[in-house]
Order: sequence, then structure tokens, then C-alpha cells
Amino acid sequence: MENNILNLFNEFLKNYDVESKDALWSEQSLKFRNFWQDKIFSHSKDELNDTETDEIIRILDRNGRGNTKESEAVAKAMIAQGAWRRMFNELKNKQPLHECLDRIFKSSGDEREKLINQLYKLNEGNRNNLTGPSGNAINDMIFAWDPSSNLSIISLNDRKKVLEYFGFENRTVFEKDSIGEKIVKSNEDIIKGFKSLSIYGSPRTVSTFLYSINVQSLWKTESEKEFTSVSEEKPSQIIGENESSDQTLFYMEKELENFLIKNWEKTELGKKYDLIEEDGKFSQQYPTGVGPIDILVKDKKDGTYIVIELKRNQTSDDTIGQLARYMGWLKENKTNGKTVKGIIITGGYDERLYYASQMLIGCEIYIYQVDFKLKEFKE
Repeated sequence: MENNILNLFNEFLKNYDVESKDALWSEQSLKFRNFWQDKIFSHSKDELNDTETDEIIRILDRNGRGNTKESEAVAKAMIAQGAWRRMFNELKNKQPLHECLDRIFKSSGDEREKLINQLYKLNEGNRNNLTGPSGNAINDMIFAWDPSSNLSIISLNDRKKVLEYFGFENRTVFEKDSIGEKIVKSNEDIIKGFKSLSIYGSPRTVSTFLYSINVQSLWKTESEKEFTSVSEEKPSQIIGENESSDQTLFYMEKELENFLIKNWEKTELGKKYDLIEEDGKFSQQYPTGVGPIDILVKDKKDGTYIVIELKRNQTSDDTIGQLARYMGWLKENKTNGKTVKGIIITGGYDERLYYASQMLIGCEIYIYQVDFKLKEFKE
């Protein structure tokens, strides 16, 4: 396998400009460091500016508002835009948190392990997305602080799969180690493992290589590869079904999923349901044995799982069948037979969708509306 991986890496390098990419990340890192020092770690009482914060979120999160396919970001962090903003405001306003995280950035090895454990303890009970079990936010910011020494593989679940597939000698015991040990050791073990294969690229180069199409297919299952305002309305009338392709509507529905995740707390759904992070799996494109769920959430009151499916450019029958399939899989494989509910989000309600939904227990229909206004600019 060693020669095969080295050959794949050499092929990857033919289309990857290491020098310019590493230079870019030196610049991105400097922006993050300056933001951290000037806006978060400083004792200024000024509120964080959303525009400045969003610029940093674009560096940290592939799904950050304003990013395009050509944008360079650390990873898909699966953290909503509003959640990032709240996280940074909380870090700024809570001195113990930002002081501990600052020490994490500037430490390494055993000391960093202890400090990460300390941060998780300090942050217990805070719903700010900073200290999840997969370490996404922490690993994301650690890389942004120092891309020369840290991987941009931010999910501990992905790191575990990489180590298992390549069979690297490693010190990480994911079932027993503390969160600090897992974050620090897995980073060191993967970098050391690739050096043992005579691959000495920067951590960013190695990370990008691992997520390239030919290599990702080796260690990640098909259903996992996807990770890389809405109001409830009861229809006053049932309109005829129109299954023709409306390209404008189709485009909006493709973007709706990301919009919901980024603005979750502002939606009607966000008032009743929580986004989830479980064992390295997140609400958006939640992997199952029968395909990825658009959005999987939990009821705030009783913890019931809710499958949310967006009716894109497909028939109502296909949408209902897809929702039922995911609900059935969850009931058998995750909830031990407990109730699972479903929500369909659509731009228009039709007769077929109405009748089919009546036979699916626990199914609700939400209709999204786009409110677009123009206001004349006057000095």
C-alpha cells in the first residue's frame, strides 16, 4: 500500500500548487491571529462587528456566508453562522474561556492536552458550539492559528478513520483518551504516519490530499462524503401539482438547506428543535444506511428525532417515500422503536403531497416564503 499511496500523492501534487497554497494559509492565519488579539483577547468593551467576524468565519468555515466554490476555508465546520458569531462574542466576554483558548493556541504536546481538557470543563453547560465531542471548533481554530503544524482534518471521527485505514502506528486511543489527548495525539500521529510513507508535505497539503476524490474514497464511506426564513403554514386550498422544472425555484431550494443551518435559531423550527452533533455526525446531511438526511434535529422538549426533507426538483411521491425511508431507518437503527417524526419543506403545496402526508404519522408540511424588497437609497 505504501507505494500506491506515494504514487497517489505524487499525482495529486501535479494539480496542487503547494507553494501558493501554503503562502495563502500564512496570510489567512495572520488575519485570524490579528482578529483574535485585537478583537477577542483585548480588553476592549466594544461589541464585535458582524462584518469583521464574518470575514473570519469565512476563513474557518467552508459554509461561511459569502464563500464561493473557489474560496479557501479550513473545513466544513457544520456550525451555523449565528452560532459562530455568538461563540466569538462569548469568548470575548468570558475571560477564563478566551485566556484558556489563547494558551491552547500557544502550547503543544502534554500541555495542550491538559489545557483543552480544562477548556471543556470551563465551558460545560454553555450552548456555544465551542466544545463538541468531535472537536470541530477547537481543531478548526487551532489550524487557523498555526497551519504549519496542525491538520485541517477537524473531525476526530475522520481522524480515527484515517488512522485505522492507513494502519499508522499511533498513540491515540479514541475509546479511552480524554478529548485533549485525542485532539493532540491524532494530529501528531497522522503527520508522523505520512512521514513514514516519505510524504513530507505541509499539514494542509496532507489534509487536502486525504479529502481528494481518489483518496477519500479509500477511507470514507459513500454516505459520509456529503460532509465535506421558514414558517409553518396550513394550506387554505389545495392547488394542482406542478412537477415541471422551475429553475429559479430549484436554485433557491438547493440553497435553502445551507440557509436553514446558518440561521437556525432565527427560524420557526429553531424555536422547537435543536441541531445535533453526535459521534462526529451533524444535523446537515446526516448519514444513514439508506442515504443522507437533509437535516436531522431533536425536539427540545422530549428529544424526539425529527427528519427534515426539502422537496427539491422531485415528485411529491418521491419526497414522501424518501422521508418514510429515513424515518423507518432511524426507528430501527437509532431509537429502538421510539417515535420518529418528519417534516417536509416545500415552496408550494399540492394535492398529491397533501393526501400522501395524511397517511404518514407524525408528518408536517412547512412552506417557505421569500420576501424580497427594494428600498430607494436617499442621502
